[in-house]
Amino acid sequence: MKLEHIKNLLQISCNFNTSTISHSFSIGAEETLTVKCLKDTFILEVTSSKNQHIEYYTTVDEAAEALYKRIHAAKTN
Repeated sequence: MKLEHIKNLLQISCNFNTSTISHSFSIGAEETLTVKCLKDTFILEVTSSKNQHIEYYTTVDEAAEALYKRIHAAKTN
């Protein structure tokens, strides 16, 4: 998935932050990252299915870059 596409998906979540929209990204066969924009904020929450670890990002660019790296790191392993 291209970085620009990830940014677009995350921007949609933040544009409609009065509701809950989430996106899931498969990281290999064992992990899924779920991303949502916290309601009435522009903070993106990323949760890993593997260990329930949660990370928060305050910009779409920052979150998109982190997701892009995780997605593509899994492809090279």
